Amino acid sequence: MRGFVYSLFLGMIFLLGACTQAEEVQHVEAFGIEVMEQNAEGLYEPAGFKKVNSIITTKKDRNYIRVELKSVEDFYDTGGKYIKTVVTHEQGYKSNVLDTKDGFHRTEELHEPSTILIPDEGAENFRGDQLSSDELGQLKKHVQSFMKLVD
Repeated sequence: MRGFVYSLFLGMIFLLGACTQAEEVQHVEAFGIEVMEQNAEGLYEPAGFKKVNSIITTKKDRNYIRVELKSVEDFYDTGGKYIKTVVTHEQGYKSNVLDTKDGFHRTEELHEPSTILIPDEGAENFRGDQLSSDELGQLKKHVQSFMKLVD
């Protein structure tokens, strides 16, 4: 009898867990930002800027949260000279049921500018919040095309 009650209890937990709907939010972004580096005195000073195309996906429910980042970042020095491109695919996962964490971080370095939809002039202050839905679709497809390099 005790085993039956235990099995019934586990079955109810499973069914309740299956009924919850996971919420997924995705942000597709293009932006420019200043890059700071720490000098010998421990102070941060401008070292250039980077152009970023990224997709950030968050999926969560009451049992877990998963965050995934896919990005293409072009780095420039303070004079605007191109340095490198870094392609990143990163994922973090945390279970609230088992109290476990997992994830991965993969990068690949390229040697030609690879971001799109960010102008060269004023790139360090560019915010892509005015991109159209077609441009966001183009940006998403562009970033995903680089993931074969890191997966």
